[in-house]
Amino acid sequence: MASKDINQTKATLRNNPIFFAEAILNLELFQYQAELLKCTSKRIVACWARQTGKTTAIAAKVIHFAYTNAKTTTLIVSSSLRQSMIMFGIIENTIQKHPILRKSVTKSTRTQIQLTNGSQITALPCGPDGASLRGFTADLIVMDEAAFMPEDVIASVIFPMLATTNGTAIMLSTPWGRDHIYYRSFKNPNYWSQHVKAEQCPRITKAFLEEQRRDIGELRYKMEYEAEFVEDENSFFKQDLIRECTEDYDLLSEDQLIPEDKITGYYYLGADFGKKVDYSVITMLKQEENESYRLIQLKQFPLGTPYTDIVAYIQRLNQKFDIVRGYVDQSAVGESLIEEINQFAPQINGLTFTSKTKQDLMILLQTRMEQKRLILPLDRALLTQINEQQYRFGKSKPTQKPEEKGTMTFYHPPNAHDDQLWALALATYAAKEKETEPHLTIIQK
Repeated sequence: MASKDINQTKATLRNNPIFFAEAILNLELFQYQAELLKCTSKRIVACWARQTGKTTAIAAKVIHFAYTNAKTTTLIVSSSLRQSMIMFGIIENTIQKHPILRKSVTKSTRTQIQLTNGSQITALPCGPDGASLRGFTADLIVMDEAAFMPEDVIASVIFPMLATTNGTAIMLSTPWGRDHIYYRSFKNPNYWSQHVKAEQCPRITKAFLEEQRRDIGELRYKMEYEAEFVEDENSFFKQDLIRECTEDYDLLSEDQLIPEDKITGYYYLGADFGKKVDYSVITMLKQEENESYRLIQLKQFPLGTPYTDIVAYIQRLNQKFDIVRGYVDQSAVGESLIEEINQFAPQINGLTFTSKTKQDLMILLQTRMEQKRLILPLDRALLTQINEQQYRFGKSKPTQKPEEKGTMTFYHPPNAHDDQLWALALATYAAKEKETEPHLTIIQK
């Protein structure tokens, strides 16, 4: 090939990211992916449904930028290093698969790639306060799952990194909450924003989407597969409140429950036993040094799991952890199963659900969240269950006890579940320091 042709090809690769993605990365781009790649705006917001290929498209954009712009810094940032590493891993694997791109790597670590042209790509967590980001400047910043990143970190730490470079900021996420910089940026006419629904992806079938709509409920479907900012007006726990309690961390794995040495501390258990159409769920909170409580265990059992298996799991937890107190929904299982649990864990009690106790449990859980004393993992199934819980003020009935008249009624949408929520509420009540309002009547053995 003549030098003129070579130079022309290099120029095309540099100026045409779509050509770069197709010719060098061997990608077959969907139309909306190509639109994102060719966008030259300095402020980009991508609100895409799940499984529509946003990670692939952003990875291609990052690789093209780093290889065609010398001595630049690209940061992949999310609320946790784990989340940042997901995209960074795709970027790294894409580079390693291509012989020419691979030869341009001068240094590769778990979180950083350096190139012969002096550019680098780095994955970082933002954490709750952005401490791990301070001191960096960047030419390109990608914020993954931006809707769950602290707004103060985005506004006060991340955007100032671009001040001296006139750099580019890309925010991508599925929707969650409207009182956040991600939503306001999505609606900002000065930002280039892109909304992609799952039905636009050629690889996602209509049959699959119909199945998901039936299985996960309308609200969650609209958020995850239509990328809509939606929330029921009767939701007891608002999305913005839930996000304030969320951190991206791993829950305990099954391997960590092998009963060797007992782990000391202050642990609180909640168990909601399901029936034919409801799941059985066990949750466990750990008390932190700052008097907050972190959810460290969330176990949802398959439908139809025998109660004996669930009791055995509680026994494993009791052997491994110093469980101070626990509560089980006695309404579903009766006294005999509570007595069985008490044989090895007398500190775990039964609680009979009534409209009054349900109201008190929900109010206590909401209070702990408003106090920012409850820490939840970035688990979309759990967070959606919390957000989907709806309420209404019921009319008093002659058959109601005096203390139950005028209480709130709680419910979830059709095809949705709230078993994880109630297990969490029971664990939160178990962690209640002293008997202040709301007060529950406990079934004592």
